[in-house]
Amino acid sequence: MRLKSVRLENFRAKEKVDIDLGWQLTVLIGANGSGKTTILDGISIGLGAALTHLPNLSGLSFSKNGDIRQADNKLAPYARITLETMSSLKWDRTQRRDKSKTTGQIIPPGLGVRDLEQFLDREVIDPLNQGGDFQVPLFVYYGVGRALLDLPLTRKGFPKQHSRLEALANALNANSRFKSAFIWFYNKENEEHRLQKEHRDFDIALPELDAARRAITSLFPDLSEPHIELNPLRFVVKQGGEWLNIGQLSDGYKTLLGLVIDLSARMAMANPQIPDPLAAEAIVMIDEVDLHLHPSWQGRVVGDLLNTFKNTQFIITTHSPYIVESINNSLKRNKISSYQIQETEIESIIPLVASDVAAYLTTADQEQSLMNSELGLLDDRLLENFNDLTRLYDKMRDIEWEHRP
Repeated sequence: MRLKSVRLENFRAKEKVDIDLGWQLTVLIGANGSGKTTILDGISIGLGAALTHLPNLSGLSFSKNGDIRQADNKLAPYARITLETMSSLKWDRTQRRDKSKTTGQIIPPGLGVRDLEQFLDREVIDPLNQGGDFQVPLFVYYGVGRALLDLPLTRKGFPKQHSRLEALANALNANSRFKSAFIWFYNKENEEHRLQKEHRDFDIALPELDAARRAITSLFPDLSEPHIELNPLRFVVKQGGEWLNIGQLSDGYKTLLGLVIDLSARMAMANPQIPDPLAAEAIVMIDEVDLHLHPSWQGRVVGDLLNTFKNTQFIITTHSPYIVESINNSLKRNKISSYQIQETEIESIIPLVASDVAAYLTTADQEQSLMNSELGLLDDRLLENFNDLTRLYDKMRDIEWEHRP
């Protein structure tokens, strides 16, 4: 499943948002309070209708207060979120201001979630009940709270088995969710160890666990041999010849590593029947993708994510010009992909097709596309902030030169 468009009506501070999403990547840029996170939250509520319908999952919906837009000290009659997929599946969710008949009469007719539920019945629930083949549609939301990892200190209460739909548990809650991935990793390692002893072959690896390991080492070439250790219970990696607890790593490492472990575990749990679970389709939202990352890391993180999770549709927000310029490098790389290139640094850049990318500058009043259709590049408004600082520096330098003895 991939999303084609999102529409928000009277949702929080937004009177109306109507944007198309990129097949592979959508970037939301804007000042604090411009509504970037609001759009991600709206998408998560729209997708929450799927969790509500799937068995043994808790859905995400509107809050009781605060989600209906208020202007001039008056609530709008309703808030509505409409999503459409690339395959033309369309549904909406509506929250009314109140249950009065008068309010109901002024709310435009909606689509509801019937088509979504019929799709899930046909593609997931019925095959699940009948023991048939199916693919779990995966969507995950990572908010800024992902930096606070929930590291378990004891194995007490660890479940022994994992169902495929468990990959969607709490997937749309923007706070940290590393604990479930930790438990999955622990159980899969135990399963792998049993197989190795049974076959007397320590080279045996579970494909789904191997996929999670590959994701980690793909984004973190300096880390190796990720695994769970006991007494005390901890997730460790090797860096520079030393074993480190994930909790000992810097905030930049923890923030991104927790995301990668969680996402790869969910993908492997959801669709273990696929030869490469990391290649399954997914929708992943990341608020402030540059969170806690050094500028040099910001310049490669999007490319690394796209390269590791090749069929994932990423919807991200950022304040970083490094992120935007790295995307422009990928867009430019695609334009010269037919040329013979000798530069290793250029060859390593993942190509991005302009038609697969969407980018918007969000303000309190509107969302303006930043894609230049002629150049196939993003208009990087964030560089203006650098330019302002540079101009100030130049002025001070000129003053310094003018007053030199």
